[in-house]
Amino acid sequence: MSGSPRHQVAENLADTCIFGGLNDSYGVNISKGRSKNNKEYWGVTFCKARVLDGAIEVYSPNFIVIVWQTAYRDMAAKGRELFKSEAAAKTFITKNFIRA
Repeated sequence: MSGSPRHQVAENLADTCIFGGLNDSYGVNISKGRSKNNKEYWGVTFCKARVLDGAIEVYSPNFIVIVWQTAYRDMAAKGRELFKSEAAAKTFITKNFIRA
């Protein structure tokens, strides 16, 4: 595993997902990926059985994309958001996806 800053951000966000119980079905996974325009990123997948599938793409500590598909009625069924910091991404995950 890499000790790069973006890998550390991916690890931290994965820990947030695990702590919040977003590891149903297939768990929380971290892997390296490439976007359609060949940009490399660290990816994190997360889920909540029957209601949420999501992915986090960490291109840099200041460029984080979260993509989701959900059955939560107070959110758009599908979405994509860009965050300029780990803290902002973590706040979004905690506020929108971690539920009792």
